[in-house]
Amino acid sequence: MSATHPVLFLPGTLCDERVFLPLWRQLSIAQRRYVPLQWASTLDDMMALTGDRVLGDEKVHLVGYSMGGFIAAKWACEHIHNVASITLIGYDASGLSKDELIRRKQLVSALTSGKFNLSDEHYLNRFIHPNYRHEDSVSNTVQAMANDLGKNTLLAHTQATTPRENLLPALAKSKVPISIIAASDDNIAPLAKLRAMATALPSASLNVIEESGHMLPIEQPCKVAAIISKTIGA
Repeated sequence: MSATHPVLFLPGTLCDERVFLPLWRQLSIAQRRYVPLQWASTLDDMMALTGDRVLGDEKVHLVGYSMGGFIAAKWACEHIHNVASITLIGYDASGLSKDELIRRKQLVSALTSGKFNLSDEHYLNRFIHPNYRHEDSVSNTVQAMANDLGKNTLLAHTQATTPRENLLPALAKSKVPISIIAASDDNIAPLAKLRAMATALPSASLNVIEESGHMLPIEQPCKVAAIISKTIGA
């Protein structure tokens, strides 16, 4: 069985389709569409790349990971008539916390001054659960995406999506099914925040992946794929 509607996948900051490859191997989707946010330099670019992959009168399932969750949710709020369901992975729709805004300001400063190293172990370890830091399928993929996309992409992604407005009020008005996939040990999108988000959205369901960090699509692809499959009817 395959999903009736097309399924759009939107990647996170400094990610490309490699973040979804383990999921795609587990899913049967006749009309899978990927939104290459790694090509975008601005928020308008990201929104346009998403809209370009949707025909005017069709409904689509949106699957957004991290930053891609923000773009998926924002696009859905503006085009709800085109949306069959929304799956948000490792993304908090309430906006960025004060601490995260400070971290992003520091990151932009380090990137523009040339003082940031994409291979910095401390930076990468924020995203990967300790159980997977020495698994090549996870750590090598994260490092390879960072190396290939580079500092300019990280800078563009960070600036384009900072700040992020609180999308909860708009999402709460929608009757579209919203599947929230959270990692138990996510340092970027904490579980407590995603629990609160699920409570605030009447049409939302919360799914928690245990012993996983922010990179849950490549840490635990089978479990994430099973949740997506149920949501999109595949």
